[in-house]
Amino acid sequence: MTNVKITLVAPNELPIIGVRLEDGSIHDFEYFYDNVNLVRSFILKDGAKSKTLNQNGDHVLVDSNGNDWPASDIEYNSILKG
Repeated sequence: MTNVKITLVAPNELPIIGVRLEDGSIHDFEYFYDNVNLVRSFILKDGAKSKTLNQNGDHVLVDSNGNDWPASDIEYNSILKG
């Protein structure tokens, strides 16, 4: 199995609803993971008005309660559970 779309879930079990942009807004995206080549892809949906916010070299993802999470924490949690 390669390059599959994965639904991301925060460690608190809440769904990830978007990625935080530099302007503070939250934008919808799709996440794909290639488990053969170990490559991840964040695909922003149309209409992002700003670049994605990066903290310590990581995207900032947002759960349904508005909590911010480092993308690497979410990816690790979601891929292992998936």
